[in-house]
Amino acid sequence: MKKTMILLSALLVFPISAQAHSVLEASTPAEGELVTEPVVAVALDFSAGIEEGSSMTMTMDGTAVDFSEVAVMDDQLIGTPAEVLEDGAYVVEYDVLSEDGHPIQGSLAFELQAGDEEAAQEEPAEESAEPEADENVAVETEQTEATGMEQAAAGDPEAPRENNGSSMTLIIAGIAIILLIAAVVLMRRKR
Repeated sequence: MKKTMILLSALLVFPISAQAHSVLEASTPAEGELVTEPVVAVALDFSAGIEEGSSMTMTMDGTAVDFSEVAVMDDQLIGTPAEVLEDGAYVVEYDVLSEDGHPIQGSLAFELQAGDEEAAQEEPAEESAEPEADENVAVETEQTEATGMEQAAAGDPEAPRENNGSSMTLIIAGIAIILLIAAVVLMRRKR
């Protein structure tokens, strides 16, 4: 009978403790990528939701680069550099909390070679007409994303909400413990 109780306990406890560990699935810029366009944001995509309190830092050739904002949106951690990034080698270090509260740390590196912006401005107007339209769309998209982040920060009910998986994990763990205690009490009464 003891073996049955131990097995039942193991089945209830282990899946709960291993269900929500997040891992970095993708990033923009990607690990080891040679970026030739200006970087307006660094986005880290995780396999499961992450909690507020997650952070990231960035250095260029060993010098700290400031973010104007670092925001958590569901399973993404998005950092917006405070200034235009210069060409160089960058390292992004992250420290996030997965839904179940486990800390996850790591880093990724990329190289920026956006080139000289003055040379890009010397292109004929005919050739640059289409990219300007693309840039306007990109700016509108960035503004929309920024507005969504601002709404979420302001507590707007229509703003996207992050997953609060740690609460659900605690509830499930509590129920499992109550069931385990009830099973033990019933077993002792039958004796």
